[in-house]
Amino acid sequence: MKLIVVKIGSLGVSRMEGGVDQTKIQTLCSNLEALKAQGYRLILVSSGAINAGRVQIPKPVDKDRTLSWQQACAAAGMPILMNAYTSALKSLKPAQVLVTHEDFKERQRFLNIRNTLFTLLESDHLPIINENDTVSTREITVGDNDQLAAMVAEAIGAHMLVLLTEADGLFDRNPTDPEAIQLKKVSFDEKFESIKFSQKTSAGRGGMLTKLQAVRRLTPLGLDVVIATFNVPDPVSRALAGAGSHFEGDKRFKIKNRLAWIASVAKPNCAIVVDEGAREALMKGTNSLLPIGVKKVIGVFKRGDIVTVKCRQQIIAKGIVEFDSKESQKIAGLKSTQLTEVLSDVPSLVVIHKDNLFLVRA
Repeated sequence: MKLIVVKIGSLGVSRMEGGVDQTKIQTLCSNLEALKAQGYRLILVSSGAINAGRVQIPKPVDKDRTLSWQQACAAAGMPILMNAYTSALKSLKPAQVLVTHEDFKERQRFLNIRNTLFTLLESDHLPIINENDTVSTREITVGDNDQLAAMVAEAIGAHMLVLLTEADGLFDRNPTDPEAIQLKKVSFDEKFESIKFSQKTSAGRGGMLTKLQAVRRLTPLGLDVVIATFNVPDPVSRALAGAGSHFEGDKRFKIKNRLAWIASVAKPNCAIVVDEGAREALMKGTNSLLPIGVKKVIGVFKRGDIVTVKCRQQIIAKGIVEFDSKESQKIAGLKSTQLTEVLSDVPSLVVIHKDNLFLVRA
């Protein structure tokens, strides 16, 4: 099943004057649920919290208090926004995930985010991600939800990122200009030197430039990005069908190669030895390594390190381990339901998640 990250701009879910726009949210959610029924896995990065809440908080006269006002608006607006999503969703269940850029830089927190998102997807939830604006400082003014969406797509190994905004893709100048030309297909190595960028929206924090920065983060990794408008029925389906601007990922970089770096940076002399049953399960390419399949642990490693997986002296895989070496030894051979009997802290029910596993021998 294809995993798609969708980022919706502020005016795609809120009104220009502030407050949520339930009609727009209903349109988006209905489309997402239809795509889920078609087999897509979906993660939503939603802007709009500040704009949704700014009608609740009087704007200060003192410009030095603008940042704290924006943060207060975000705090007031987030439950309003989530309530709107909850009302609009029927077959999917909303799940709020607040993150900062620091969460993606620190390995343990990064793994926790990945595990949380995949667990939510497996239980038919729609993860709705936003930056934790109430504790952010520098990021709050630079339109970083575009970058945040790119970071999420990169972290979870998504197949595509869809950026929904006011403009229906990338144009060579302001799209309101009657002579503006839409760029339908854009190569991963396009430099954008001839583009005249217009300003950001009055409600949003970013503009086309921040979206292209997100594009340039992902397309060299082989991941496609689409920029399209949210001002249409079924905006995500329309974007997937070819509307807007399609930024092609580097075809020389296959999707599976995003896991290939695991093979090149595995910690030396560290391995998890598994039994034959675990080997057969892993070779299907759809299973995580469970504690019950572990026979022995070799070497010393920390949670988040990349270790080798062996069976009968053969290297069969490499992956990011969810437990350190001592913990891995303690849980070896146990059922996932038994982990709390030997560990006080259980960050995961698997030793290596399938999405963090690179198969060496098929």
